[in-house]
Amino acid sequence: MEKESNKKNKCWEASESVKQIRKHARLTQSAVAQALGVSIRAIQSYEQGWREVPTHIMVQLLVLAAAHHTGASERAACWDVTRCPPERQALCPCRRTDGRLCWLVSGRLCAAPSTSGPKDVQRCMECSVIKQILN
Repeated sequence: MEKESNKKNKCWEASESVKQIRKHARLTQSAVAQALGVSIRAIQSYEQGWREVPTHIMVQLLVLAAAHHTGASERAACWDVTRCPPERQALCPCRRTDGRLCWLVSGRLCAAPSTSGPKDVQRCMECSVIKQILN
């Protein structure tokens, strides 16, 4: 019973994120569906929490949000935003990028080891780098 409740809570959190990202990008459900290559019904189901949002869809939504963010070029690198210590930066694969699309980099140190799934995406949604994009 507790496991089912946990799953519903995670589904609800993801659905709120889908809605928040879509509204931030000022896109209709139809436009998001077209951009992601899914049906409008799928977007509605994600937003209502009827369907679990696949990880790849959440990542694509974050890319859409970043693409529609007006200050994308002025945004600080993830290691500056999170105040990541230099010794950790040296080991992080995000350091090989400009640090603005860090959630797309596999093996980033802010993610749990060998994690690539809903928990990883939820962690990204709570990150100050993503919050900066969504504001």
